[in-house]
Amino acid sequence: MEILLLGGGLLIIIFAVVVSVVSSVVSAIAADQDDAED
Repeated sequence: MEILLLGGGLLIIIFAVVVSVVSSVVSAIAADQDDAED
């Protein structure tokens, strides 16, 4: 049971990290596109 809880917490942490990285990359790409359009 403890292993299951630990694995679940790890998955949540990994998911949160992936989401923040993806969101940073998306905003960086969006900023580059805006600069290119101007």
